[in-house]
Amino acid sequence: MEKTPYVGPFKRIVASVYDFFLLLGVWFLVGSLALWLNGGEILHPLIGGLLVFISGWMFFTFFWIKNGQTLGMQVWKFKIVNADPNNDRITLKQTFLRYTVNCGMLALLGMPLFLIYVDSKKLAVNDILSKTRLEKI
Repeated sequence: MEKTPYVGPFKRIVASVYDFFLLLGVWFLVGSLALWLNGGEILHPLIGGLLVFISGWMFFTFFWIKNGQTLGMQVWKFKIVNADPNNDRITLKQTFLRYTVNCGMLALLGMPLFLIYVDSKKLAVNDILSKTRLEKI
């Protein structure tokens, strides 16, 4: 099997599965706290959905800004970097764009990831829109 300089869809998806299980723990904690703070009453579904979205974004933002890797990315040996060669770390805005696009890609069952195979720079939709890229380490 030939090594490539880009991170393909398989590694991205498998790392996402790792991160999803960690994220489930975060969501259980956030949901439990929200339920406790609300006196045991279930929150309105829109508020619950917003809490899920924001806590997920904060989870990824923490890891991406801290060292460019989530735990799943560490296992599969790749990291996220700014596409701008002058700045290696990504910004808060880039994390928000990437996370939002990732949520949309999840809704489309990951199909936009396969843009990697036709893009000359081997970037997926989330890479292009957030002006970031994944690189092997």
